[in-house]
Amino acid sequence: MDTGDVEVTSADIARIAGVKPTAVSNWRRRHDDFPRPVGGTDRSPRFDLAAVERWLSAHRGAPSIDPDQRLWQAVDSLRSSMPAESALAWVGILLLHLHRHGTPAAGAADPDALFDAARTGFAASLADAGLEHLVGPDSPPRAQLPVLADAAVRAARGSSPATAFERLLAHLDQRAPSGSHTLPPALADLMVRLAGPAAGDGAVADPACGRGELLLAAGRAGHSPLHGQDRDAPSARLAALRAGFAGLLDHRLHLVVGDALRSPAPPVGGAGTVLCAPPFGERNWGTEDLVEDERWVYGIPPRLESDLAWAQHCLALARPGGSVVMVMPPGAAARPSGRRIRRELLRAGVFRAVISLPPGLAAHYAVPLQLWVLRRPEPGRAPGPVLLADTSPHDPGAPADEASVVDRVDRLWRAFLADPDAVAEPGVARGVDVVDLLDEDVDLTPRPRLPVPRGAAVDLETFARDRRRVESALRALRTLVPRPPGEESGAEPTRVVTLAELAKAGSVTIRRPAARRTDRDHRTGDARTTARVISGEDVARGRPASGTEEVDADPMRNPPVQEGDVLIPAVAARPVARVATAADAGAYPGPGLYVVRTNPGAVDPWFLAGFVTSTAESRTIARVGSSTRGSLRVDPARTRLPVLPVEEQRRHGEMFRQVARFRDALHELDALGQDLADRSVDLIAGRWAPAPPAH
Repeated sequence: MDTGDVEVTSADIARIAGVKPTAVSNWRRRHDDFPRPVGGTDRSPRFDLAAVERWLSAHRGAPSIDPDQRLWQAVDSLRSSMPAESALAWVGILLLHLHRHGTPAAGAADPDALFDAARTGFAASLADAGLEHLVGPDSPPRAQLPVLADAAVRAARGSSPATAFERLLAHLDQRAPSGSHTLPPALADLMVRLAGPAAGDGAVADPACGRGELLLAAGRAGHSPLHGQDRDAPSARLAALRAGFAGLLDHRLHLVVGDALRSPAPPVGGAGTVLCAPPFGERNWGTEDLVEDERWVYGIPPRLESDLAWAQHCLALARPGGSVVMVMPPGAAARPSGRRIRRELLRAGVFRAVISLPPGLAAHYAVPLQLWVLRRPEPGRAPGPVLLADTSPHDPGAPADEASVVDRVDRLWRAFLADPDAVAEPGVARGVDVVDLLDEDVDLTPRPRLPVPRGAAVDLETFARDRRRVESALRALRTLVPRPPGEESGAEPTRVVTLAELAKAGSVTIRRPAARRTDRDHRTGDARTTARVISGEDVARGRPASGTEEVDADPMRNPPVQEGDVLIPAVAARPVARVATAADAGAYPGPGLYVVRTNPGAVDPWFLAGFVTSTAESRTIARVGSSTRGSLRVDPARTRLPVLPVEEQRRHGEMFRQVARFRDALHELDALGQDLADRSVDLIAGRWAPAPPAH
């Protein structure tokens, strides 16, 4: 089978080839045999995938397209005739059939028969589970069945049907992420553990189940039955498909399509556990129609407090003593409009924990979401302490490691259950009595209520060491302060020459920054090695090579840096040049770095580096960057050098070298001074670090 009528955009081609979209535009202009558009518009043309694949193979030696990428393109090509989720569901039905019955050999299956068998089998599974209402959607056009079947079989053979389907879902989430659809599985598993054993028969409910991530996590932990509801029928259908891959598509799974706030469908007898990642910040959630609803035990939610409406709905689904674990936006814990409801929830003993997650941990959300662990009150049970925890890195901008965050929350929760009073980690977590939370604002944001970390502030020995290093750097800097040059160095040269002209004469070679290459750019047989990489930022900041990457090891295509090379960042706040030292030698230049190699008998490298950084030449060789605010784009080929004998160049080059040593000393002093200043602030502030309030 061929790829048929699958169409791709220029951006798709760039993704497939591992290049920037501008490269695709260049190919279209420069190559008359590049495939012609088969659809789209002049501004956004679409191309036949099979023709593009043949062209890439002929011109770039590119391997065949990744099976998962091919399958996604086949699904995406149907968006003009049916919604993406519907097309994805049909491919999921086919992949589920392959998961259950095996993958046929290439070209052995009849596409129509394969789809008919897959559709019949899925409909039968839904009927057996009592989910006939999820049958559908409309079939894709018959003409597209061979394309979809071929792509699905290839993807299933390349990994597995279940893996291929999950990767399709990931593609869809990148296009339109929302709600619990994009919760990482590790976070879903954590929420199940925080809920603990389900009360009663082990029933678990999720009233905004989306594609079923939380239900699948509960199923992995052995909970049953599983009750899900979602107002989006395609999402519920995808949840059923995922349950089929997990072996859960049977009488244990109950899925309802409908708005859980307006048309709740609670499990009979209530749920022992409720898990939920509801839609955030909705305004049209039904507040006018639901004013008299009996679920609002803790107060009628204002129109802007849909999050607290969902919290009360989840509590209403749970049995007395049942657990509720929710993903919530940080505003739900702090907004003034919700303080009355939060106060009543605290007084009733509903809150068990509020845990702040690092920004970006919960899929596409850039805000620091929170986990709320709640419990539906039992008669006669007094409110207990509440665990407040903040798992965000204390260094701003530091990345959050998902595994370490999950492990930390697990550890804190177990310690809290064992002894709430024993949990007291400065800056991280502590158990708080309800009475201490019932202040005027009832703000449950964890960080302001945690004691300030004091560990770094009391290390006087480290402070003394840093102070000695700063004093030593200050003394060294005094000896390097530049002196005015002698009068003989001020003679005006009679002629100047540009670096481009010197390159034409063979006195220097200018190696331009290479574009960052992806794995798909690597030709078969390329020699690869893992090595140090020096970037333009390393040079601008006066630091050694800071990265390690896999690079092209061919010395002709990609020679490493040699001692004496002049390194010039392509983008910087001002033109910067560094003459490579022995420590730099052997590293490979990064994508944003020019490397100028001189013939020492014609051009002194220090003489060249000095003029690159001079104020006069900065105006000549740099222009304002088009995409980075406050930056300049540097073209060292335009650098003008006075025409001097090489001995005279070396004499001036030595002066430039002395200035460079002064700059290096300033960089070192700045780094040491900033560390000492930060430690001084911590030392002063640590004297008054607030202790946790008395329980």
